[in-house]
Amino acid sequence: MTYMEHLKDNLLSYCPLKPLSDEETEYLHTDIAQKIVNLSNIPCNDCKYCMPCPYGVDIPGIFVHYNKCKNEGSLPQAIGDKEYRKHRRQYLISLDRSVARQRQPDHCIGCGQCTPHCPQNIRIPQELHKIDRMIEELKRQNDTL
Repeated sequence: MTYMEHLKDNLLSYCPLKPLSDEETEYLHTDIAQKIVNLSNIPCNDCKYCMPCPYGVDIPGIFVHYNKCKNEGSLPQAIGDKEYRKHRRQYLISLDRSVARQRQPDHCIGCGQCTPHCPQNIRIPQELHKIDRMIEELKRQNDTL
């Protein structure tokens, strides 16, 4: 918060403080918390502390795109899935639209300069290489589908 009025406005959000009901607490702890735990997203919050990458990789852009597709359920899963071809195509096209080709995960050489700057302690090169392997597999499947 930059100005005192921002602080006051934020404080008013909690005044008067009204504790959650038992029902609301139960909902948060069981339903919402369980969904969050099951997401298995890359815990990137797009802070950009890992940037700039000396090799031009758009680290947060790649992670945000991956998480968005995963959360929407549009990440390609199994080849036998009836939505697989659609999700595969959609993921590859939306990645190219979100992240310029020269800034995609295949340009990561694993130097690790980004890792110590990440407040989420993400093993950035490993995650980028995992996403890159997935992308390469999706591209290879284009010839077989």
